[in-house]
Order: sequence, then structure tokens, then C-alpha cells
Amino acid sequence: MRHHRHRQERWLHTRISETLEDALKREARRRRLPVSLFVRHVLEGALDLVEDLVETSMRGARPAAARDALADVYGWQEIVLHRDAACVRCGSGLAAGARAHRGLRERPGPPVFLCAGCLARLRRPAEPGDEKEASR
Repeated sequence: MRHHRHRQERWLHTRISETLEDALKREARRRRLPVSLFVRHVLEGALDLVEDLVETSMRGARPAAARDALADVYGWQEIVLHRDAACVRCGSGLAAGARAHRGLRERPGPPVFLCAGCLARLRRPAEPGDEKEASR
């Protein structure tokens, strides 16, 4: 279990089909657990699984959202932040007073920022000699 569950237990009543009841009782007997404890474990496991799936999909969605947010950025201007922000690529926090790079666009859009690490990763392919290495 990933979350601390409160020990103050509550009753939950629900209607289920006869088939589901038989399956729950059969599996609880097989595991030598009371049906109520088995059902509790199943529900907690299901909630943890859903939470894992949501977290995993959010991590996958962040790079896609970053690509969309950067679609019309043509360059980066170094600035000193007046307020806190976040890097559009990695999500790391950028504190007020820190150096960051703001995306420049031809059309209006929300401001986007890169941290130094993401800017360095962006620069790597453009460094002299990298094109020769890539073609080998």
C-alpha cells in the first residue's frame, strides 16, 4: 500500500451479482482470508493501480505538451526571472532571480521558459563536429 490508510474503519454496503459474490468468496477461501479483508485488499490494489496509471500517463503527456508549447518558438533569449516559473521541457522549478531562457515567437502565445540543462541539451546537436559524428 502506498498511502497510509486510516485505522478508523467504516462499513460500505453495495449490491453485487451472485457471480461476483461467488468469485470473491472462492478467491478469499483460496487465499485463506475473510471475504471482507480480501475485498478491501482488492479495492486498495485497484486504487493504487489506477493512481500508477494516471502518474505514468501524466509523465508521458508532459513531453507531448512541451512539444506543442514549443511548436512556434524560433529562438531563446536569456533573461533573469522576476517571478518563479517552470521549465517547459523538464518541469523543473525556476526561481525568481534565476537565469532562464524565454521562447521567442512570431505570434502571441503564453510565455515558455527553458532551464540551463534543457538549453544545453538543445545546443548539443548544433555544436561544431557533431554533424560529422552523427553521419558516421
